[in-house]
Amino acid sequence: MKASSPKPPKAKKGAASEAAEKRPLSSGEPRQPTARKGRSADAKLVSPSPWARELDFDDLIYTPHTVFALLTMVMAILLGLRYYYYPTMDVVANVKVGLAAAAFTFIGFGALHLPDSLLVRPHPAVWRAVLAVGIMYIVLLTFLLFQDLGTIRQMLGYCDPALLEPMPEREYAADCRMYTDEDPFVFLKNFDSFIIAHALGYVVKALIMRDWRMVTCISLGFEVLEITFQHILPNFRECWWDHLILDVLVCNTGGTLLGLALLRQLKAKQYHWIALREIRGVKGKAQRVLTQFSPRSFEIYHWDAFVSLKRFLQVVGILALMFVQELNCFTMKAILPMSHTHPIVLGRLLLWALMAMPGLREYYEFMSNPAVKRIGTTAWVTTFGLVLESIFIVKMRYEGQYFQEAMPSYIALPWMAALALFLVWMLLYFGLLSKRQREARRGVLYLLTNLFFFGAAFCILALFLMGLPDLQVGRSEFERIVAPYEQRILFWRS
Repeated sequence: MKASSPKPPKAKKGAASEAAEKRPLSSGEPRQPTARKGRSADAKLVSPSPWARELDFDDLIYTPHTVFALLTMVMAILLGLRYYYYPTMDVVANVKVGLAAAAFTFIGFGALHLPDSLLVRPHPAVWRAVLAVGIMYIVLLTFLLFQDLGTIRQMLGYCDPALLEPMPEREYAADCRMYTDEDPFVFLKNFDSFIIAHALGYVVKALIMRDWRMVTCISLGFEVLEITFQHILPNFRECWWDHLILDVLVCNTGGTLLGLALLRQLKAKQYHWIALREIRGVKGKAQRVLTQFSPRSFEIYHWDAFVSLKRFLQVVGILALMFVQELNCFTMKAILPMSHTHPIVLGRLLLWALMAMPGLREYYEFMSNPAVKRIGTTAWVTTFGLVLESIFIVKMRYEGQYFQEAMPSYIALPWMAALALFLVWMLLYFGLLSKRQREARRGVLYLLTNLFFFGAAFCILALFLMGLPDLQVGRSEFERIVAPYEQRILFWRS
Protein backbone atom coordinates (compact mmCIF):
# COMPACT_ATOMS: atom_id res chain seq x y z
CA MET A 1 0.00 0.00 0.00
CA LYS A 2 1.15 3.49 -0.80
CA ALA A 3 1.54 5.84 2.09
CA SER A 4 -0.93 8.68 1.87
CA SER A 5 0.65 12.09 1.85
CA PRO A 6 -0.41 14.34 4.72
CA LYS A 7 -2.86 17.08 3.85
CA PRO A 8 -1.47 20.59 4.10
CA PRO A 9 -2.88 22.61 6.98
CA LYS A 10 -5.64 25.06 6.09
CA ALA A 11 -4.54 28.66 5.98
CA LYS A 12 -6.19 30.88 8.51
CA LYS A 13 -8.34 33.67 7.24
CA GLY A 14 -7.05 37.15 7.68
CA ALA A 15 -8.85 39.68 9.80
CA ALA A 16 -9.65 41.78 6.76
CA SER A 17 -11.27 38.91 4.89
CA GLU A 18 -13.26 37.84 7.96
CA ALA A 19 -14.52 41.38 8.42
CA ALA A 20 -15.48 41.55 4.77
CA GLU A 21 -17.42 38.28 4.98
CA LYS A 22 -19.21 39.22 8.20
CA ARG A 23 -19.90 42.81 7.22
CA PRO A 24 -23.69 43.28 6.91
CA LEU A 25 -25.08 44.69 3.72
CA SER A 26 -26.52 48.16 3.62
CA SER A 27 -29.89 48.67 1.96
CA GLY A 28 -28.27 51.05 -0.49
CA GLU A 29 -25.35 48.78 -1.35
CA PRO A 30 -25.39 46.60 -4.47
CA ARG A 31 -24.87 42.92 -3.83
CA GLN A 32 -21.43 41.64 -4.75
CA PRO A 33 -20.89 38.23 -6.41
CA THR A 34 -19.55 35.57 -4.07
CA ALA A 35 -16.06 34.37 -4.84
CA ARG A 36 -15.75 30.79 -6.09
CA LYS A 37 -14.26 28.10 -3.92
CA GLY A 38 -10.50 27.92 -4.28
CA ARG A 39 -9.90 31.59 -4.91
CA SER A 40 -7.84 33.61 -2.49
CA ALA A 41 -9.47 35.30 0.48
CA ASP A 42 -8.73 38.71 -1.00
CA ALA A 43 -11.15 37.95 -3.85
CA LYS A 44 -14.00 38.20 -1.34
CA LEU A 45 -13.16 41.73 -0.38
CA VAL A 46 -15.78 44.25 -1.40
CA SER A 47 -14.59 47.15 -3.49
CA PRO A 48 -14.78 50.39 -1.49
CA SER A 49 -16.44 52.29 -4.35
CA PRO A 50 -18.51 49.93 -6.53
CA TRP A 51 -20.25 51.35 -9.57
CA ALA A 52 -23.58 49.83 -10.49
CA ARG A 53 -23.67 48.82 -14.14
CA GLU A 54 -26.16 47.57 -16.67
CA LEU A 55 -24.35 45.08 -18.87
CA ASP A 56 -27.17 45.08 -21.41
CA PHE A 57 -27.02 48.77 -22.33
CA ASP A 58 -23.68 50.32 -23.29
CA ASP A 59 -20.37 49.84 -21.50
CA LEU A 60 -19.23 53.34 -22.46
CA ILE A 61 -22.05 54.94 -20.46
CA TYR A 62 -21.33 52.88 -17.34
CA THR A 63 -17.56 53.14 -17.34
CA PRO A 64 -16.44 55.67 -14.69
CA HIS A 65 -14.55 58.29 -16.66
CA THR A 66 -13.02 59.88 -13.58
CA VAL A 67 -10.09 61.59 -15.33
CA PHE A 68 -12.36 62.99 -18.04
CA ALA A 69 -14.81 64.20 -15.39
CA LEU A 70 -11.97 65.84 -13.46
CA LEU A 71 -10.81 67.74 -16.53
CA THR A 72 -14.39 68.71 -17.39
CA MET A 73 -15.04 70.13 -13.91
CA VAL A 74 -11.79 72.10 -13.97
CA MET A 75 -12.65 73.49 -17.41
CA ALA A 76 -16.14 74.45 -16.23
CA ILE A 77 -14.73 76.31 -13.24
CA LEU A 78 -12.24 78.15 -15.47
CA LEU A 79 -15.04 79.11 -17.86
CA GLY A 80 -17.06 80.33 -14.90
CA LEU A 81 -14.17 82.53 -13.81
CA ARG A 82 -13.86 83.85 -17.35
CA TYR A 83 -17.51 84.66 -18.09
CA TYR A 84 -19.32 84.99 -14.73
CA TYR A 85 -16.78 86.64 -12.43
CA TYR A 86 -15.86 90.31 -12.63
CA PRO A 87 -13.73 92.33 -10.19
CA THR A 88 -16.39 95.06 -10.15
CA MET A 89 -19.14 92.74 -8.86
CA ASP A 90 -20.64 93.50 -5.46
CA VAL A 91 -20.42 91.20 -2.46
CA VAL A 92 -23.88 89.66 -2.96
CA ALA A 93 -23.17 88.73 -6.59
CA ASN A 94 -19.77 87.30 -5.67
CA VAL A 95 -21.30 85.14 -2.95
CA LYS A 96 -24.04 83.87 -5.28
CA VAL A 97 -21.54 82.88 -7.99
CA GLY A 98 -19.22 81.30 -5.42
CA LEU A 99 -22.00 79.23 -3.84
CA ALA A 100 -23.18 78.08 -7.26
CA ALA A 101 -19.64 77.01 -8.18
CA ALA A 102 -19.23 75.21 -4.84
CA ALA A 103 -22.54 73.39 -5.35
CA PHE A 104 -21.50 72.40 -8.87
CA THR A 105 -18.21 71.03 -7.57
CA PHE A 106 -19.77 68.96 -4.81
CA ILE A 107 -22.55 67.60 -7.02
CA GLY A 108 -19.95 66.60 -9.61
CA PHE A 109 -17.89 64.87 -6.95
CA GLY A 110 -20.98 63.15 -5.55
CA ALA A 111 -22.12 61.93 -8.96
CA LEU A 112 -18.76 60.18 -9.30
CA HIS A 113 -17.86 58.94 -5.83
CA LEU A 114 -20.88 58.74 -3.53
CA PRO A 115 -22.37 55.26 -2.95
CA ASP A 116 -24.96 53.91 -5.35
CA SER A 117 -28.58 53.48 -4.39
CA LEU A 118 -30.79 50.53 -5.34
CA LEU A 119 -32.09 52.46 -8.37
CA VAL A 120 -30.11 52.24 -11.61
CA ARG A 121 -32.38 54.03 -14.08
CA PRO A 122 -31.88 56.31 -15.91
CA HIS A 123 -28.30 56.12 -14.61
CA PRO A 124 -26.79 55.51 -11.14
CA ALA A 125 -24.93 58.82 -11.41
CA VAL A 126 -28.30 60.64 -11.40
CA TRP A 127 -29.19 59.21 -7.99
CA ARG A 128 -25.69 59.87 -6.68
CA ALA A 129 -26.13 63.51 -7.73
CA VAL A 130 -29.53 63.61 -5.96
CA LEU A 131 -27.85 62.27 -2.83
CA ALA A 132 -25.20 64.99 -3.14
CA VAL A 133 -27.92 67.68 -3.25
CA GLY A 134 -29.53 66.10 -0.18
CA ILE A 135 -26.22 66.23 1.69
CA MET A 136 -25.80 69.90 0.77
CA TYR A 137 -29.33 70.56 2.08
CA ILE A 138 -28.64 69.03 5.49
CA VAL A 139 -25.37 70.99 5.67
CA LEU A 140 -27.35 74.17 4.91
CA LEU A 141 -29.94 73.31 7.58
CA THR A 142 -27.16 72.73 10.12
CA PHE A 143 -25.69 76.13 9.29
CA LEU A 144 -29.09 77.85 9.58
CA LEU A 145 -29.72 76.25 12.98
CA PHE A 146 -26.93 78.41 14.40
CA GLN A 147 -28.28 81.66 12.92
CA ASP A 148 -30.97 83.88 14.37
CA LEU A 149 -34.21 84.59 12.52
CA GLY A 150 -33.17 88.12 11.53
CA THR A 151 -29.93 86.90 9.95
CA ILE A 152 -31.76 84.18 8.03
CA ARG A 153 -34.27 86.65 6.65
CA GLN A 154 -31.48 89.01 5.67
CA MET A 155 -29.73 86.21 3.77
CA LEU A 156 -32.98 85.29 2.03
CA GLY A 157 -33.44 88.95 1.14
CA TYR A 158 -30.11 88.87 -0.67
CA CYS A 159 -31.39 85.92 -2.72
CA ASP A 160 -34.78 87.46 -3.41
CA PRO A 161 -35.71 90.95 -2.08
CA ALA A 162 -39.41 90.05 -2.36
CA LEU A 163 -38.99 87.68 0.58
CA LEU A 164 -38.50 90.65 2.90
CA GLU A 165 -42.10 91.71 2.37
CA PRO A 166 -44.77 90.10 4.59
CA MET A 167 -47.13 87.79 2.76
CA PRO A 168 -50.59 87.14 4.22
CA GLU A 169 -51.77 83.55 4.42
CA ARG A 170 -54.78 82.76 2.31
CA GLU A 171 -57.83 81.47 4.21
CA TYR A 172 -60.03 79.13 2.21
CA ALA A 173 -62.94 79.15 4.70
CA ALA A 174 -63.83 82.83 4.34
CA ASP A 175 -66.95 81.96 2.34
CA CYS A 176 -68.15 78.34 2.48
CA ARG A 177 -71.22 78.78 0.32
CA MET A 178 -71.28 76.52 -2.71
CA TYR A 179 -74.05 78.45 -4.47
CA THR A 180 -75.48 81.97 -4.40
CA ASP A 181 -78.00 83.77 -6.56
CA GLU A 182 -75.37 86.28 -7.60
CA ASP A 183 -72.69 83.69 -8.30
CA PRO A 184 -73.90 80.09 -8.89
CA PHE A 185 -70.29 78.86 -9.03
CA VAL A 186 -68.86 80.63 -6.01
CA PHE A 187 -67.08 77.46 -4.85
CA LEU A 188 -64.85 77.63 -7.94
CA LYS A 189 -62.98 80.52 -6.30
CA ASN A 190 -61.05 77.93 -4.29
CA PHE A 191 -59.68 76.37 -7.46
CA ASP A 192 -56.09 77.46 -8.08
CA SER A 193 -52.83 76.04 -9.37
CA PHE A 194 -52.34 74.27 -6.07
CA ILE A 195 -55.19 71.88 -6.98
CA ILE A 196 -53.21 70.49 -9.94
CA ALA A 197 -50.03 70.27 -7.89
CA HIS A 198 -52.02 68.53 -5.16
CA ALA A 199 -53.28 65.84 -7.55
CA LEU A 200 -49.86 65.33 -9.16
CA GLY A 201 -48.38 64.98 -5.69
CA TYR A 202 -50.59 61.98 -5.01
CA VAL A 203 -49.65 60.44 -8.34
CA VAL A 204 -46.04 60.60 -7.18
CA LYS A 205 -46.97 59.26 -3.72
CA ALA A 206 -48.73 56.28 -5.31
CA LEU A 207 -45.69 55.54 -7.48
CA ILE A 208 -43.37 55.79 -4.48
CA MET A 209 -45.44 53.92 -1.88
CA ARG A 210 -46.79 51.32 -4.39
CA ASP A 211 -49.74 50.51 -2.11
CA TRP A 212 -53.17 52.14 -2.11
CA ARG A 213 -53.62 51.57 1.64
CA MET A 214 -50.51 53.58 2.50
CA VAL A 215 -51.51 56.41 0.16
CA THR A 216 -55.03 56.43 1.62
CA CYS A 217 -53.59 56.69 5.13
CA ILE A 218 -51.55 59.70 4.02
CA SER A 219 -54.58 61.26 2.30
CA LEU A 220 -56.97 60.97 5.25
CA GLY A 221 -54.29 61.57 7.84
CA PHE A 222 -53.21 64.87 6.38
CA GLU A 223 -56.80 66.14 6.33
CA VAL A 224 -56.95 65.40 10.05
CA LEU A 225 -53.66 67.23 10.54
CA GLU A 226 -55.07 70.25 8.71
CA ILE A 227 -57.97 70.34 11.17
CA THR A 228 -55.54 69.84 14.05
CA PHE A 229 -53.26 72.76 13.19
CA GLN A 230 -55.71 75.17 11.59
CA HIS A 231 -55.58 77.36 14.71
CA ILE A 232 -51.95 78.29 13.88
CA LEU A 233 -51.95 77.99 10.07
CA PRO A 234 -54.77 80.04 8.50
CA ASN A 235 -54.58 78.33 5.09
CA PHE A 236 -55.46 75.03 6.79
CA ARG A 237 -58.96 76.40 7.47
CA GLU A 238 -61.10 74.94 4.73
CA CYS A 239 -64.80 74.35 4.15
CA TRP A 240 -66.26 70.88 4.54
CA TRP A 241 -66.61 70.42 0.79
CA ASP A 242 -63.04 71.63 0.30
CA HIS A 243 -61.78 68.91 2.68
CA LEU A 244 -63.97 66.06 1.52
CA ILE A 245 -64.78 66.80 -2.13
CA LEU A 246 -61.87 68.79 -3.54
CA ASP A 247 -59.08 67.31 -1.43
CA VAL A 248 -60.07 63.72 -0.63
CA LEU A 249 -62.29 62.77 -3.58
CA VAL A 250 -60.93 64.88 -6.46
CA CYS A 251 -57.24 65.51 -5.81
CA ASN A 252 -56.18 62.69 -3.48
CA THR A 253 -58.34 59.90 -4.89
CA GLY A 254 -57.95 61.05 -8.49
CA GLY A 255 -54.16 61.26 -8.19
CA THR A 256 -54.00 57.93 -6.38
CA LEU A 257 -56.09 56.16 -9.02
CA LEU A 258 -53.92 57.56 -11.80
CA GLY A 259 -50.80 56.45 -9.95
CA LEU A 260 -52.26 52.97 -9.38
CA ALA A 261 -53.08 52.73 -13.11
CA LEU A 262 -49.44 53.49 -13.90
CA LEU A 263 -48.35 50.92 -11.33
CA ARG A 264 -50.58 48.31 -12.97
CA GLN A 265 -48.95 49.01 -16.33
CA LEU A 266 -45.48 48.70 -14.82
CA LYS A 267 -46.42 45.46 -13.06
CA ALA A 268 -47.88 43.86 -16.18
CA LYS A 269 -44.93 44.82 -18.38
CA GLN A 270 -42.45 42.15 -19.46
CA TYR A 271 -38.93 43.30 -18.55
CA HIS A 272 -36.51 41.81 -21.05
CA TRP A 273 -33.66 44.10 -22.03
CA ILE A 274 -31.43 43.82 -25.07
CA ALA A 275 -27.99 45.39 -25.32
CA LEU A 276 -27.87 48.56 -27.37
CA ARG A 277 -25.19 47.16 -29.69
CA GLU A 278 -27.45 44.23 -30.61
CA ILE A 279 -30.31 46.44 -31.82
CA ARG A 280 -30.35 47.29 -35.52
CA GLY A 281 -31.54 50.56 -36.94
CA VAL A 282 -31.64 54.07 -35.59
CA LYS A 283 -35.31 53.80 -34.60
CA GLY A 284 -34.74 50.71 -32.46
CA LYS A 285 -31.72 52.25 -30.76
CA ALA A 286 -33.68 55.45 -30.08
CA GLN A 287 -36.53 53.46 -28.51
CA ARG A 288 -34.02 51.58 -26.34
CA VAL A 289 -32.51 54.88 -25.15
CA LEU A 290 -35.96 56.27 -24.28
CA THR A 291 -36.86 53.13 -22.32
CA GLN A 292 -33.79 53.81 -20.20
CA PHE A 293 -36.04 56.28 -18.34
CA SER A 294 -38.41 53.45 -17.35
CA PRO A 295 -37.73 50.99 -14.50
CA ARG A 296 -35.33 48.15 -15.17
CA SER A 297 -37.55 45.87 -13.08
CA PHE A 298 -40.58 46.42 -10.91
CA GLU A 299 -41.61 45.12 -7.51
CA ILE A 300 -44.88 45.78 -5.67
CA TYR A 301 -44.31 46.64 -2.03
CA HIS A 302 -46.01 44.42 0.53
CA TRP A 303 -45.89 46.45 3.71
CA ASP A 304 -47.69 43.84 5.91
CA ALA A 305 -48.07 46.32 8.74
CA PHE A 306 -49.90 43.95 11.09
CA VAL A 307 -47.51 40.99 10.90
CA SER A 308 -45.55 41.96 14.01
CA LEU A 309 -45.11 44.89 16.37
CA LYS A 310 -41.70 45.71 14.89
CA ARG A 311 -43.11 45.79 11.36
CA PHE A 312 -46.06 47.90 12.52
CA LEU A 313 -43.80 50.48 14.16
CA GLN A 314 -41.60 50.61 11.06
CA VAL A 315 -44.61 51.34 8.83
CA VAL A 316 -45.92 53.93 11.29
CA GLY A 317 -42.46 55.54 11.27
CA ILE A 318 -42.53 55.85 7.47
CA LEU A 319 -46.00 57.43 7.59
CA ALA A 320 -44.80 59.80 10.32
CA LEU A 321 -41.90 60.93 8.11
CA MET A 322 -44.33 61.58 5.26
CA PHE A 323 -46.55 63.68 7.53
CA VAL A 324 -43.55 65.58 8.92
CA GLN A 325 -42.42 66.43 5.39
CA GLU A 326 -45.90 67.75 4.51
CA LEU A 327 -46.23 69.81 7.70
CA ASN A 328 -42.71 71.22 7.44
CA CYS A 329 -43.55 72.61 4.01
CA PHE A 330 -46.37 74.76 5.40
CA THR A 331 -44.72 75.76 8.67
CA MET A 332 -41.45 76.81 6.99
CA LYS A 333 -43.46 78.71 4.39
CA ALA A 334 -45.21 80.57 7.22
CA ILE A 335 -42.02 81.39 9.14
CA LEU A 336 -40.14 82.50 6.01
CA PRO A 337 -43.00 84.14 4.11
CA MET A 338 -43.11 82.56 0.67
CA SER A 339 -45.84 81.76 -1.79
CA HIS A 340 -46.43 78.14 -2.77
CA THR A 341 -45.06 78.95 -6.23
CA HIS A 342 -41.75 80.35 -5.02
CA PRO A 343 -38.70 78.54 -6.50
CA ILE A 344 -37.36 77.72 -3.03
CA VAL A 345 -40.64 75.99 -2.06
CA LEU A 346 -40.85 74.13 -5.37
CA GLY A 347 -37.18 73.17 -5.21
CA ARG A 348 -37.59 71.73 -1.72
CA LEU A 349 -40.61 69.65 -2.81
CA LEU A 350 -38.73 68.40 -5.87
CA LEU A 351 -35.72 67.46 -3.74
CA TRP A 352 -37.79 65.45 -1.27
CA ALA A 353 -39.67 63.72 -4.08
CA LEU A 354 -36.38 62.66 -5.70
CA MET A 355 -34.88 61.64 -2.35
CA ALA A 356 -37.99 59.61 -1.47
CA MET A 357 -37.70 57.38 -4.55
CA PRO A 358 -34.41 55.66 -3.63
CA GLY A 359 -34.83 56.40 0.08
CA LEU A 360 -38.11 54.53 0.47
CA ARG A 361 -36.73 51.67 -1.64
CA GLU A 362 -33.85 51.40 0.81
CA TYR A 363 -36.24 51.55 3.78
CA TYR A 364 -38.31 48.74 2.30
CA GLU A 365 -35.22 46.63 1.64
CA PHE A 366 -34.07 47.19 5.23
CA MET A 367 -37.49 46.11 6.54
CA SER A 368 -37.97 43.11 4.28
CA ASN A 369 -34.52 41.64 3.63
CA PRO A 370 -33.00 39.90 6.68
CA ALA A 371 -29.52 40.18 5.14
CA VAL A 372 -29.69 43.98 5.27
CA LYS A 373 -28.68 45.17 8.73
CA ARG A 374 -28.64 48.95 8.22
CA ILE A 375 -30.53 51.49 6.18
CA GLY A 376 -29.03 52.90 2.99
CA THR A 377 -27.29 56.24 2.66
CA THR A 378 -30.16 58.02 0.92
CA ALA A 379 -32.66 56.84 3.53
CA TRP A 380 -30.34 58.02 6.30
CA VAL A 381 -29.84 61.45 4.72
CA THR A 382 -33.61 61.80 4.17
CA THR A 383 -34.41 61.02 7.80
CA PHE A 384 -31.69 63.31 9.10
CA GLY A 385 -32.86 66.15 6.84
CA LEU A 386 -36.47 65.93 8.05
CA VAL A 387 -35.31 65.88 11.67
CA LEU A 388 -33.13 68.96 11.08
CA GLU A 389 -36.06 70.74 9.42
CA SER A 390 -38.24 70.02 12.45
CA ILE A 391 -35.57 71.28 14.87
CA PHE A 392 -35.21 74.44 12.78
CA ILE A 393 -38.98 75.05 12.90
CA VAL A 394 -39.12 74.59 16.68
CA LYS A 395 -36.17 76.96 17.14
CA MET A 396 -37.74 79.62 14.91
CA ARG A 397 -41.08 79.17 16.73
CA TYR A 398 -39.53 80.36 19.98
CA GLU A 399 -37.33 83.05 18.43
CA GLY A 400 -40.05 84.59 16.28
CA GLN A 401 -42.98 83.85 18.63
CA TYR A 402 -44.75 81.82 15.95
CA PHE A 403 -47.57 79.33 16.54
CA GLN A 404 -48.25 80.50 20.10
CA GLU A 405 -52.01 79.96 20.00
CA ALA A 406 -53.18 77.17 22.31
CA MET A 407 -54.79 74.13 20.73
CA PRO A 408 -58.58 74.22 21.29
CA SER A 409 -60.05 71.72 23.71
CA TYR A 410 -62.25 70.13 21.04
CA ILE A 411 -59.00 69.20 19.23
CA ALA A 412 -56.65 68.44 22.12
CA LEU A 413 -58.97 66.24 24.19
CA PRO A 414 -60.06 63.91 21.35
CA TRP A 415 -56.41 63.53 20.36
CA MET A 416 -55.49 62.56 23.92
CA ALA A 417 -58.29 60.00 24.07
CA ALA A 418 -57.42 58.62 20.61
CA LEU A 419 -53.75 58.18 21.44
CA ALA A 420 -54.57 56.45 24.73
CA LEU A 421 -57.02 54.05 23.07
CA PHE A 422 -54.60 53.41 20.21
CA LEU A 423 -51.80 52.56 22.64
CA VAL A 424 -54.05 50.11 24.51
CA TRP A 425 -55.10 48.50 21.21
CA MET A 426 -51.48 48.15 20.09
CA LEU A 427 -50.44 46.47 23.33
CA LEU A 428 -53.39 44.07 23.28
CA TYR A 429 -53.23 43.33 19.55
CA PHE A 430 -49.53 42.46 19.47
CA GLY A 431 -49.13 41.34 23.08
CA LEU A 432 -52.29 39.35 23.79
CA LEU A 433 -53.35 37.96 20.42
CA SER A 434 -51.28 35.22 18.84
CA LYS A 435 -50.13 35.41 15.23
CA ARG A 436 -52.72 32.76 14.29
CA GLN A 437 -55.53 34.81 15.87
CA ARG A 438 -54.40 37.95 14.06
CA GLU A 439 -54.27 36.16 10.72
CA ALA A 440 -57.67 34.49 11.25
CA ARG A 441 -59.31 37.86 12.07
CA ARG A 442 -62.09 36.23 14.03
CA GLY A 443 -62.97 35.36 17.59
CA VAL A 444 -64.34 37.21 20.59
CA LEU A 445 -60.92 38.31 21.82
CA TYR A 446 -60.03 39.70 18.40
CA LEU A 447 -63.25 41.71 18.26
CA LEU A 448 -62.86 43.02 21.81
CA THR A 449 -59.30 44.09 21.10
CA ASN A 450 -60.32 45.97 17.97
CA LEU A 451 -62.95 47.90 19.93
CA PHE A 452 -60.11 50.06 21.22
CA PHE A 453 -58.95 50.69 17.63
CA PHE A 454 -62.43 51.70 16.52
CA GLY A 455 -62.76 53.87 19.62
CA ALA A 456 -59.59 55.73 18.63
CA ALA A 457 -60.92 56.13 15.08
CA PHE A 458 -64.20 57.49 16.45
CA CYS A 459 -62.30 60.12 18.48
CA ILE A 460 -60.43 61.21 15.34
CA LEU A 461 -63.69 61.42 13.40
CA ALA A 462 -65.26 63.48 16.21
CA LEU A 463 -62.42 66.03 16.27
CA PHE A 464 -62.58 66.28 12.48
CA LEU A 465 -66.32 67.06 12.52
CA MET A 466 -66.02 69.48 15.44
CA GLY A 467 -63.03 71.19 13.85
CA LEU A 468 -64.69 72.01 10.53
CA PRO A 469 -64.85 75.84 10.47
CA ASP A 470 -68.26 75.98 8.81
CA LEU A 471 -70.15 72.98 10.23
CA GLN A 472 -68.69 72.67 13.76
CA VAL A 473 -70.67 69.48 14.36
CA GLY A 474 -71.21 69.05 18.12
CA ARG A 475 -68.54 71.59 19.06
CA SER A 476 -70.62 73.76 21.39
CA GLU A 477 -72.08 70.74 23.22
CA PHE A 478 -68.63 69.21 23.67
CA GLU A 479 -67.15 72.47 25.00
CA ARG A 480 -70.06 72.87 27.42
CA ILE A 481 -69.55 69.35 28.79
CA VAL A 482 -65.77 69.54 29.24
CA ALA A 483 -65.63 73.17 30.43
CA PRO A 484 -65.65 72.30 34.19
CA TYR A 485 -62.80 69.81 33.74
CA GLU A 486 -60.74 71.51 31.04
CA GLN A 487 -58.22 73.19 33.36
CA ARG A 488 -57.59 69.95 35.27
CA ILE A 489 -57.08 67.86 32.15
CA LEU A 490 -55.04 70.47 30.23
CA PHE A 491 -53.14 71.50 33.36
CA TRP A 492 -49.99 72.59 31.45
CA ARG A 493 -51.83 75.59 30.01
CA SER A 494 -52.28 77.28 33.38
